[in-house]
Amino acid sequence: MYKTITPATNWFFVHKGVPASAPPVVWHLAAWGQKENGEVIGLIGAFGPDQVKDGKTPHLVSVPPVPGAYLHRDQLSSDEVSQLNKR
Repeated sequence: MYKTITPATNWFFVHKGVPASAPPVVWHLAAWGQKENGEVIGLIGAFGPDQVKDGKTPHLVSVPPVPGAYLHRDQLSSDEVSQLNKR
């Protein structure tokens, strides 16, 4: 349950690709979610066909539970920006 949800314009969650030689994985944040305990996490859209099950509609989910960083668009490296263009 989230106490507040705020748009996350131009924010991303970035983590290393697998295997290590793969390019970085860049998730475009849709919003910031503040939990009841005050913790703030990034939320991404779950819109793929795998996400629509049992009558559920597309929805927001937390970023993957992997080591990574929240970065503003201005902080992305050229490799990270090139990953954005693939989606």
